[in-house]
Amino acid sequence: MNCQNKKAFSLLELIFVVFIGSIVIVYSTIYSKEYYEAQTLNQEVAIIKLDLDSAKIIVEKNLPSSIDDLKYSDNTLYFKNNTLLENVNYYSLRKLSSNILEIEVEVDEKIKQKWVFKLWKKLLHYFRYLF
Repeated sequence: MNCQNKKAFSLLELIFVVFIGSIVIVYSTIYSKEYYEAQTLNQEVAIIKLDLDSAKIIVEKNLPSSIDDLKYSDNTLYFKNNTLLENVNYYSLRKLSSNILEIEVEVDEKIKQKWVFKLWKKLLHYFRYLF
């Protein structure tokens, strides 16, 4: 009878191990899927931020002439007839005063940025080359 109890206990242990092992595998699979989706979203947002930073640098580098070179149509922002940003949901360019320019851009309904540029130094630099 002692041998029967050992077999029953071993079978019970095996059932618990299989049950707990299957729970661990299921939850680790769910966690891995969620982690992958989160990392994919983080990668997309990082790429959009990089594109926005690059666009900001291009606009800032070419001030004040970039004011006239920026065009927005069909959810795309163009600079000198070349694509600067795609999937642009919102774009606004305003002169707050004679020397401050504000540009608002929203891309993919995920990231919205407001760029503020001071034009007076750039204008002085620009006028030096005109005269």
